[in-house]
Amino acid sequence: MRCPAAPTALTIKIVTAFVLVLTAVFFVLSSYRPELLIAALILAVLSLGCYLRAPVAYDLSNSELTVVYRLGERRFKSVVNCSLINPPYSIAIRLWGNGGLFAGTGIFWNRTYGVFRAYVTRAKPSEMVLVETERQKIMISPDHPGRFVDAAGFPKPASGHGPNPSAFGPGPRASG
Repeated sequence: MRCPAAPTALTIKIVTAFVLVLTAVFFVLSSYRPELLIAALILAVLSLGCYLRAPVAYDLSNSELTVVYRLGERRFKSVVNCSLINPPYSIAIRLWGNGGLFAGTGIFWNRTYGVFRAYVTRAKPSEMVLVETERQKIMISPDHPGRFVDAAGFPKPASGHGPNPSAFGPGPRASG
């Protein structure tokens, strides 16, 4: 089952806009201070890399999660569970990665989940899904998180509902 990534959160849009404006300012100012051209080029290359590696879709099938980027994809095998993020969710600390330029991607840690990978376009934990493999935890932000979890078909702790093949039909999207 393939699902698009959720629309980009306002906080991620703000971080992205700030970095892109800063890059443009450095390019303009480099005509007065040539050493700023190096900073502008570094920011431009990093921005392009983050843009190309931002998640655009997620595919969960045959016990494998695929995070689809604008350029390429990343596969995680042996998926054993897929669930919505349950409160309480403590703030995450970024260990390595991108904290908001076009997306939030990388390796993070918090008290609730320990070390996990994130490939998200949203900032609120309530709009994310936790996918667990035999080796690691991955946070993703599909459009319609509840429907994504329902369609994944993993047993739910309280209700035990099975898969819902029409989970991505029309309906309201999570606010935010």
